[in-house]
Amino acid sequence: MTIDPSAQPTGPTEGEAREPVPVLGPLSGVRVLDLTRFPPGAFCTVLLADLGAEVLRVDAPNARPMMGGVGVGLSRGKRSVGVNLRHERGTEVLRRLAGSVDVLVESERPGEMDKRGFGYSHAAVDLPSLIWCSITGFGQDGPYSRWPGHDLTYVAHSGLLAAISPEQPLFPQTVLSPPIGAMTAAMGVASALFDRERTGRGCQIDISLSEASTWILSGDDGRLADAAWGVPTGPDRRLYACSDGRYVAVAAAEPRSWGALCEGLGLPELAAGGLPSPEQADAVGAQLEARFATRPAGEWVEALGPLGAAIGAVNKGSDLLRDPQIQARGGTIEVAGVAVPGNPVHLRDLDGPRSSVASAPPPPVGRDTDAALGDAGFSEDEIDQLRADGVISA
Repeated sequence: MTIDPSAQPTGPTEGEAREPVPVLGPLSGVRVLDLTRFPPGAFCTVLLADLGAEVLRVDAPNARPMMGGVGVGLSRGKRSVGVNLRHERGTEVLRRLAGSVDVLVESERPGEMDKRGFGYSHAAVDLPSLIWCSITGFGQDGPYSRWPGHDLTYVAHSGLLAAISPEQPLFPQTVLSPPIGAMTAAMGVASALFDRERTGRGCQIDISLSEASTWILSGDDGRLADAAWGVPTGPDRRLYACSDGRYVAVAAAEPRSWGALCEGLGLPELAAGGLPSPEQADAVGAQLEARFATRPAGEWVEALGPLGAAIGAVNKGSDLLRDPQIQARGGTIEVAGVAVPGNPVHLRDLDGPRSSVASAPPPPVGRDTDAALGDAGFSEDEIDQLRADGVISA
């Protein structure tokens, strides 16, 4: 992938009509080989696909699609090549596929791919411009580097679990480290691509899910010293139950937003003395509880949000499909009849959006095998022989 400055769109001259600009993702022309089978890698590569990259996922022939918790939301917009990497010729196929792409993403234990005959130590010599992204639990080195684990392992080790709730045990009901690590990895890929434009050389991106989760604590000065710290709670910052059983989240922690909240609730007298003191908390909170219980959550949000009351509904997943803000910005999309989150990265200019969403349904395993191998330089005879030998999808 090489950027040609002369091929970039330029603005119109004076008096010239502005031509519509094709909606192309910023990573259009970048080819990514995805060797991962679990959420950390899948989160990374679907984000790269949303930004325009062509993602080629390597699947075991006849594998059951969407394994390992990787469903429609993380499989959309990708291509699939069926290769048995455990076959004695699988490494040869992988090496040649890697030579046809810009980025390779993998999540094997450190050193495993090198043992099988094609890891970063080989690519750095044979394919020096290749960007090799490794996503693991603890990183490529250190005493824990080869330890197995899952999301709970990494968020616990990182300090994030204890930061979320000092009261233990706490078991998050959604994964945290895979998307955090994946966004870090995608940023690393974009940075490495930019660096390669200047140097011509690739590199290895070493992502630790635990370290990425620890990075979330950067905004809490003193957290690493176990200093007492926490988000303050009170009538101005808490959840309130509404008449429909849903909750609203109130964060009116400044005089202006507290005044707007009290005014909108018809309780202006509560704002007269400023934010409630700890001694007033119980009585003021009871008044707000009683008032919020009289109307549905959605009505309170619509009434108080425009006033600047710092309020939002506590949405469940299905609520997002009806949320006007989510709808306006394409926060959810439909893929193969399933509603999934959309692309959180919005690029735009005066002409409108400059990025799209990879909304194509997940590919059948091996659908793009012949085309991908052809792009990698395999002849038709070689492809036929690989298929006859059971190296690639039948």
